[in-house]
Amino acid sequence: MTIPLNQQETEELRKFFDEIDQDNNGKIDRQELKQLLETIWGKNTDIDITEAVESTFNKCDLNDDGFITFDELASLGKSDSRSGD
Repeated sequence: MTIPLNQQETEELRKFFDEIDQDNNGKIDRQELKQLLETIWGKNTDIDITEAVESTFNKCDLNDDGFITFDELASLGKSDSRSGD
Protein backbone atom coordinates (compact mmCIF):
# COMPACT_ATOMS: atom_id res chain seq x y z
CA MET A 1 0.00 0.00 0.00
CA THR A 2 1.22 3.52 -0.71
CA ILE A 3 0.47 6.70 1.18
CA PRO A 4 0.51 10.11 -0.53
CA LEU A 5 3.47 12.33 0.29
CA ASN A 6 2.93 15.33 2.55
CA GLN A 7 4.07 18.82 1.52
CA GLN A 8 7.52 18.58 3.12
CA GLU A 9 8.17 15.16 1.58
CA THR A 10 7.04 16.44 -1.80
CA GLU A 11 9.40 19.43 -1.56
CA GLU A 12 12.32 17.16 -0.56
CA LEU A 13 11.52 14.79 -3.42
CA ARG A 14 11.41 17.75 -5.83
CA LYS A 15 14.90 18.88 -4.72
CA PHE A 16 16.22 15.33 -5.15
CA PHE A 17 14.55 15.01 -8.56
CA ASP A 18 15.98 18.34 -9.73
CA GLU A 19 19.50 17.25 -8.71
CA ILE A 20 19.20 14.09 -10.81
CA ASP A 21 17.64 15.91 -13.80
CA GLN A 22 20.96 17.38 -14.92
CA ASP A 23 19.70 18.82 -18.21
CA ASN A 24 16.66 20.39 -16.50
CA ASN A 25 14.18 19.01 -19.02
CA GLY A 26 11.75 17.81 -16.35
CA LYS A 27 12.58 14.15 -16.95
CA ILE A 28 15.13 11.68 -15.67
CA ASP A 29 16.62 9.45 -18.32
CA ARG A 30 18.60 6.26 -17.81
CA GLN A 31 21.97 8.02 -18.21
CA GLU A 32 21.16 10.60 -15.54
CA LEU A 33 20.10 7.87 -13.12
CA LYS A 34 23.18 5.81 -13.97
CA GLN A 35 25.43 8.80 -13.23
CA LEU A 36 23.73 9.28 -9.86
CA LEU A 37 24.18 5.64 -8.91
CA GLU A 38 27.82 5.66 -10.02
CA THR A 39 28.37 8.73 -7.84
CA ILE A 40 26.74 7.05 -4.85
CA TRP A 41 28.14 3.54 -5.25
CA GLY A 42 31.25 4.15 -7.34
CA LYS A 43 32.03 2.51 -10.64
CA ASN A 44 33.88 -0.38 -9.02
CA THR A 45 30.97 -1.82 -7.07
CA ASP A 46 29.60 -5.32 -6.82
CA ILE A 47 26.16 -3.85 -7.49
CA ASP A 48 25.02 -4.12 -11.11
CA ILE A 49 24.24 -0.47 -11.83
CA THR A 50 22.60 -1.23 -15.18
CA GLU A 51 20.28 -3.70 -13.46
CA ALA A 52 19.48 -1.15 -10.75
CA VAL A 53 18.64 1.46 -13.41
CA GLU A 54 16.34 -0.95 -15.25
CA SER A 55 14.64 -2.02 -12.03
CA THR A 56 14.02 1.61 -11.11
CA PHE A 57 12.58 2.39 -14.54
CA ASN A 58 10.33 -0.70 -14.35
CA LYS A 59 8.85 0.67 -11.12
CA CYS A 60 8.78 4.38 -11.91
CA ASP A 61 8.30 4.87 -15.66
CA LEU A 62 4.55 4.41 -15.48
CA ASN A 63 3.83 5.35 -19.11
CA ASP A 64 6.84 3.46 -20.54
CA ASP A 65 8.17 6.48 -22.44
CA GLY A 66 11.77 5.92 -21.33
CA PHE A 67 11.78 8.76 -18.81
CA ILE A 68 10.79 9.27 -15.18
CA THR A 69 8.89 12.50 -14.56
CA PHE A 70 8.42 14.09 -11.16
CA ASP A 71 4.72 13.21 -11.24
CA GLU A 72 5.53 9.55 -11.91
CA LEU A 73 7.99 9.48 -9.05
CA ALA A 74 5.68 11.31 -6.66
CA SER A 75 2.68 9.15 -7.58
CA LEU A 76 4.42 6.14 -6.11
CA GLY A 77 3.91 7.69 -2.69
CA LYS A 78 5.61 5.96 0.18
CA SER A 79 5.27 2.44 1.47
CA ASP A 80 3.01 1.79 4.43
CA SER A 81 5.49 0.20 6.86
CA ARG A 82 2.81 -0.55 9.45
CA SER A 83 1.84 -3.87 7.90
CA GLY A 84 1.77 -6.75 10.35
CA ASP A 85 2.36 -4.71 13.50
